[in-house]
Amino acid sequence: MRRILAGMLAIIALSSHADEYRFEDYPATESSSRVVEQLRLPESESGSVFEMFLQRAVGSSPNFAGKYVLTYWGCGTSCQQVAAIDVDSGDVFYPGEGAASNGVCYQLDSALLIVNPIDKEGAEQIPDWFHTYFYEMTDQGFRLLGKTREGLSFDCGAP
Repeated sequence: MRRILAGMLAIIALSSHADEYRFEDYPATESSSRVVEQLRLPESESGSVFEMFLQRAVGSSPNFAGKYVLTYWGCGTSCQQVAAIDVDSGDVFYPGEGAASNGVCYQLDSALLIVNPIDKEGAEQIPDWFHTYFYEMTDQGFRLLGKTREGLSFDCGAP
């Protein structure tokens, strides 16, 4: 009986992390040693505050998904604007609405972006509207993988 109970508990423990996204599960498919030389912004953003902040990334090497520069800047209390710039084309991509409330986690060798990371202990105290979002970087931009109100079971090492 104890073995059956132990086995059931192990299955439950493993399945509780089945929907969790990990950097190693989304390896970068390309890499580049180039730097951002120019920005290709939609006409509506030309001359905007966004352009001013994005220009700061010109000359930067990839730090995300092999060939992107992930950059972010403050946009008010508990607000960061997030963008990824393709170093080869200068195209700019935004995850979801482009804003975060609790920072981001990312890696050079992974296409996974975690927006609003929070650990399991802190998850009990978050407001109802708060979610951690998981995106995969593709050549067409960010693809939403999922979201959760539960905290992460690992330290994602927010830069």
